[in-house]
Amino acid sequence: MTHASGPAFELRLESRRWAAVGIAAGLVACVTYPLIIFVPMPSEKLTVVLGAAFGPALAVACIGLGRFLRSDQRSVVAELGAVSNALAGALVTGMILVQLAVRYSHAPSTDEALIDFVVTRIWDVVLGLDVAFDMFIGLGTAFFGLAMLKDRRFGKVLGWSGVILGLVLLIGFNLATFPVPPVDAGLFDPGPFTGLWYLVVVIRMAWSLRSTSMTEALTSD
Repeated sequence: MTHASGPAFELRLESRRWAAVGIAAGLVACVTYPLIIFVPMPSEKLTVVLGAAFGPALAVACIGLGRFLRSDQRSVVAELGAVSNALAGALVTGMILVQLAVRYSHAPSTDEALIDFVVTRIWDVVLGLDVAFDMFIGLGTAFFGLAMLKDRRFGKVLGWSGVILGLVLLIGFNLATFPVPPVDAGLFDPGPFTGLWYLVVVIRMAWSLRSTSMTEALTSD
């Protein structure tokens, strides 16, 4: 039995640890996103917890993905993707919590017309934060897609689909219809497609990590 050691081995080991963290956080993000959007929660507290969890999970998952993509070769675009999506995680956390604060506000309503006006203006702020989130996650997705084009673990199909998703559906759609959301302007919401793409990425990461571990276990015997 042979035992690997040295800086290269330590770097691979650290990348795998980051990949494992990224996979776990990615699954949390992929689960919380549809729950927030499509499933009515039984309590306000649970909704707030899920809403607050999505952004940090997205950020950690994409940092892990960036480290995983850099495990075979140094990649500036993978690093840019991780940074962009970490910022996107912070923006979406602010957007969700502002939205929930408005929805669950217990402030006394003395003037209904004034309250409606204020809520409408605050909702415009939420929409602006949503577009800011889409800009950063669009850039991050495109950067990750570019990094995947040269990575055999992901391939060109996943890579090019990430580039198109990021630049066209996320950035292009939102800039073309701003300040109106794409779905309200006669287009479609790219959010579910983005979530599906990242779910496939998480599955590919897990599969690659498992395959590598099994191969090294066989060769070390």
